[in-house]
Amino acid sequence: MTALPHVFDEQGDIWRQYKISSQPAWIFIDTNGNQERVIGALNESEIRTKLENLQKPAPSA
Repeated sequence: MTALPHVFDEQGDIWRQYKISSQPAWIFIDTNGNQERVIGALNESEIRTKLENLQKPAPSA
């Protein structure tokens, strides 16, 4: 897995917007804008699974 970009949030704007109070923190956002917030460490397998799930089409209503 290649390195993921790290966002430098000098003013804490992103932390406040997503209600992040500690690191590590992950925000996964799908194409419909649905968000999943994970506070805590994720291993490579967990990250891969989250990213793969973001690429799946949303279920039909």
